[in-house]
Amino acid sequence: MGYNFGMLAAVLAGALVGVGIVALLFRLKIMDLTFDERQERARGQAYKYGFWTLMTCLLLYGFSDMVLGRWCDVITGVMLCAAAALIVFGSVCIVKDAYLSLKEKPWTIMTLLIVVALLNLAIGAMHWKSGRMVRDGVLTFGAANLICGLMVLVIMVVYAVNYLLVKREDGE
Repeated sequence: MGYNFGMLAAVLAGALVGVGIVALLFRLKIMDLTFDERQERARGQAYKYGFWTLMTCLLLYGFSDMVLGRWCDVITGVMLCAAAALIVFGSVCIVKDAYLSLKEKPWTIMTLLIVVALLNLAIGAMHWKSGRMVRDGVLTFGAANLICGLMVLVIMVVYAVNYLLVKREDGE
């Protein structure tokens, strides 16, 4: 029971730190969610694709749990589904040039994402090394940071590839 309260406290502390960082970014005007009509329409499509990805992943997770048995904690399975949906949402937004608002500076946001990815991957590596990621053949909540780090890394790779492709098209 103490372990569960400790995990809850850690999640709440992480959420509070995250909300504080986002609030600071808005206050410093680093993040500004001002999108034009074209971007709003593209983001609406991205939300739709992300939603259907989430629903599909949740069903697949539920069926896999029924067929394979318990292979991961419930919260870890839900995080995997949410990460897949966010990757789809972010990728669609990036391809349709609706990921960053008109007032945001891309390199500032990408630097922030690099920091977030590296921190989560480092914490995930510590969980892996300590053996807290897999217990009795079940993927545990210790994988949460690794999942988040990989999700941000995939979104950054999509952003970089898209940036290079657009740059190449503009050069031709």
